[in-house]
Amino acid sequence: NPHIEEGLGAEMLPRLLELSQAPENCDIQFEAAWAITNVASGSTAQTQAVVNLGAVPMFVELLRSPAENVREQAVWALGNIAGDSPHTRDLVLEAGALPLLVDVLSGANGVE
Repeated sequence: NPHIEEGLGAEMLPRLLELSQAPENCDIQFEAAWAITNVASGSTAQTQAVVNLGAVPMFVELLRSPAENVREQAVWALGNIAGDSPHTRDLVLEAGALPLLVDVLSGANGVE
């Protein structure tokens, strides 16, 4: 996707990761996480760029967010990353995502 490439070329991804970790504003956190999720749904190189910046542990942490939409976005992002390859799947699992994903998907975190 050329729009994703433009964003990566402009070094926007590190800023988006920073904004996605701003719990004082869940709306900005959600929007930044959504943008990163879109990048992670791109090519293997784009997904790897997301992984290389440390997004997996960040998204695992977002599974604990009090904001439902942020948790949901983290689920999508981790699914995109895990679905890219066996290696990235293993990274998501090694980061401890599975128990938190089960909690989110079962509604234990308030998500129905």
